[in-house]
Amino acid sequence: MSFNSINYLIFLPLVCMGYFAIPKKGRNIYLLAVSYYFYWCNEARFFLLLPFLTAATFFAGKAIDKAEGKSRKAYFLAGIGLNLGILVFFKYNRFFLNTIMDITGAQIDLSWWLLPMGISFFVFMAVSYLADIMLNKYHAEENFVKFAVYITFFPHILMGPIDRANKFLPQLDKDHSFDYERVRSALQLMAIGFFKKIAVADVMAMFINQVHSDLNSYTGLMLIFTAYMYSFQLYADFSGYSDIARASAMIMDIDIRENFKVPYLATNFSQFWNKWHISLSSWFQDYIFTPFVWFNPMKKLPLIGKKFEKPPVLVAISLVFLASGVWHGNTWNFVIWGGCHAVYRIGEELLKRYHGKPAKNPPAHIFWGKVCGVFTLVTFSQIFFRAKDLPSAWYYLTHLFSDLSLSTFGQGIYNSVKYGFDATPLLIYAYIAFNIIGLAVLIGMDLYRHFKLKGKCLTKGIDTMPKTARWLCYYFLIAMIMAGFIINNGGYGASASFIYNNF
Repeated sequence: MSFNSINYLIFLPLVCMGYFAIPKKGRNIYLLAVSYYFYWCNEARFFLLLPFLTAATFFAGKAIDKAEGKSRKAYFLAGIGLNLGILVFFKYNRFFLNTIMDITGAQIDLSWWLLPMGISFFVFMAVSYLADIMLNKYHAEENFVKFAVYITFFPHILMGPIDRANKFLPQLDKDHSFDYERVRSALQLMAIGFFKKIAVADVMAMFINQVHSDLNSYTGLMLIFTAYMYSFQLYADFSGYSDIARASAMIMDIDIRENFKVPYLATNFSQFWNKWHISLSSWFQDYIFTPFVWFNPMKKLPLIGKKFEKPPVLVAISLVFLASGVWHGNTWNFVIWGGCHAVYRIGEELLKRYHGKPAKNPPAHIFWGKVCGVFTLVTFSQIFFRAKDLPSAWYYLTHLFSDLSLSTFGQGIYNSVKYGFDATPLLIYAYIAFNIIGLAVLIGMDLYRHFKLKGKCLTKGIDTMPKTARWLCYYFLIAMIMAGFIINNGGYGASASFIYNNF
């Protein structure tokens, strides 16, 4: 039951009506039941894994909270070890076995190996919960049902955002009521999310998937263009999901954190990661970077430990981004992707040290130069993110500038769409025009939010529109969503699943 399915459009209103219809005392049990049902619909094969990890983390948290000294640390390590151990077992066994096969030449059938949906996200929520208790930031939750809702809440169970217990759990004690203005804002946000996913990401994916399925047929400008388009596709796909998730929770008066804030308008990489996948970035900041800097494990190294009275920040940055790469995927592609961003951040940090912090309000040409530079380097790293394996990534890199002919580029665009649609020229040009309109609106949304709304949610801008303009906006979004759905189902069958379902 994906967010962009008819089943979800039936499921969500029914859930919300039931939520407001039942008494306050029964709402958490109700939320837990519908969340388990939602996960069962998406991942019945590993359903029992979810309540098992939930119960184990709940009791580990209580044990940590009550224990002292070495016992406290032991319970903490046991809880963390169980969660991360299960994550490693399911997510990285294929990586280890593939590496062994590459080294030894052995052949092992891995087609049967499956990854439970959402495991990377709910494991990280469990780890943050235990870590906050260990650090005395939060006391263990006494109510199992409430804690289980925190882990399994259906809007964030599959792809985040990675919520924190101290922000989420207190909301479950409130007496939520139906509010028309809140629901209206939620539906506005949901429409924006569906537009990003269905009208932009899914339609764009049809072209991008076609190129990657026959990569050796393309060179030069086609590969450069496809790389930039994938950056927009990934952004529209994941930020669209996050908008729908936030809107689904908002209807029930539950706030889950925003995950994207116009990241492609960032002027440096520190700023980019404060705007992109915010819940994951802050998780790595709080639970890897900060502990590493404060506790300085390098000082315990034999012989050279005394040289590290203060831990090198650059080492901590490298550790964070390599961990991020490993978290995203179980192939070397993602390790290299994380390494690219480590290099970007280290280079940026060194420039600050030797040249000082850049001006906060640079001239327009410097601002846009930085924006384009950051976006281009991010796009370069995402070649590894999208490629199916290292040989594909290597082909991509070695053929980026092999043919820069505009005529070849134009023919490549036409043929890639033609092969997918097997359609008339009119439909091909209509598809291209639809992509241009969708991308232009996506970029326009971010520009409007950044410059006019000063980072506020787009729904604030919609609310200030005159009634006629507001309804025209609604009709436009609905029309684009419906057209995107028709195109996606009538074209060459691009998968409409969310990209981050794979993580």
